[in-house]
Amino acid sequence: MPLHRVPPILKSVALVRNWLVENVPCTDSMLGYDLFLKLGNDFVAGQRLKLSALAQGLPYAAEEVAAQLRRFEEHGLVTLASDADDGLVVEGTERFLALLDRYGRVFDAVFIVRGELRGQQLLVSSNQPELADFGRLLYDRMYDLGWLYLHNFGSACFLISSLARRLAELHGHRARIVSGLVEVEDQGNVFLLGGQGFAKPGQIDGHAVCVIDDALVLDFGLGNVRKSYRRDFYWGTIADYARDGAVFARLTLPDGVTMAWKDDWQSPDTDIELARYAPHIDELAAQYVARYR
Repeated sequence: MPLHRVPPILKSVALVRNWLVENVPCTDSMLGYDLFLKLGNDFVAGQRLKLSALAQGLPYAAEEVAAQLRRFEEHGLVTLASDADDGLVVEGTERFLALLDRYGRVFDAVFIVRGELRGQQLLVSSNQPELADFGRLLYDRMYDLGWLYLHNFGSACFLISSLARRLAELHGHRARIVSGLVEVEDQGNVFLLGGQGFAKPGQIDGHAVCVIDDALVLDFGLGNVRKSYRRDFYWGTIADYARDGAVFARLTLPDGVTMAWKDDWQSPDTDIELARYAPHIDELAAQYVARYR
C-alpha cells in the first residue's frame, strides 16, 4: 500500500477508537475494548454469551475476562448469571445494545464494509479461488478509482475490458479481450447484451470482456444491462472460462436468472472500437500505478 494512504486510514481508525473510549464505560484498556467488540459480534451472530467461549476467543486469561465482565456489569452493560452446565453466562442490557447500535452508526459514517458493498455489485462464480481473488481485487480498485459507475466506464465495455487487460498484465497475468454477446435469460425471456442490431445511437453492436490466463472471464461493463434490462442488476461478474461450443462462460444468479457469454457473432467494428479507446488506456493505467504500486 502506498504510504500516502496510511495517514487517512489511521486517522479514521483512531476516530472510531476514541469514540468508543469516550462513550462506552471500561473500554479504555485493550481488554475492555476487545471484550466490547467480542460481545457485540457474538450477540449479533446469535451466539449464547458465556465466559468460557468469550475467553477462548480473546488473548487474555479467563480470570481477567471475568473481572472485566464484572466491571461491565457495574456500569449497566451486562448482567451475569451462573449456569450449572455453562458456568458464567452473560446477557447484554438495553444500554449495551443502544451503545452497540451507536457504535455501528459511527463506524458506518467513517468506513464502508467492503464485502457487503461488493456482494451487492459483483457476482463471483469460480472454482479458482486465487484467480477469483485477483479479479475481486481489480474490481475493488476500479470501483475506488471511480471507473465502474454508469456515467463513467460501466457502460463502455470495450474500454473497461481494455483497461482490465492492461491491469492484469501489469500484475503479471496473460490477458486478452473477447468480443461477443451475453444472453441473459429469465424464465424463457432473453435479453441480449451486445446482440446484432440492438445498438442505440452512439453505440456499436457487440460486447467485450477480459479473459485472464485463459481461465477467468471478467465482465465489468454491465451498465447497459442495468439501464436497459434491470436497474438492480450486478455491476460486474467473474466467471470461469469454459468453452462449450459458442459459449465460453456461464453463471446463474441467486434468483435463477442465467447468463451465457458467446462469441459466435462478433461485432465487425470491434477493432475500430478498441482503437478508439486505446489512447486513454496509458493515462488510466498510470493513475492505477500511482495509487497502488
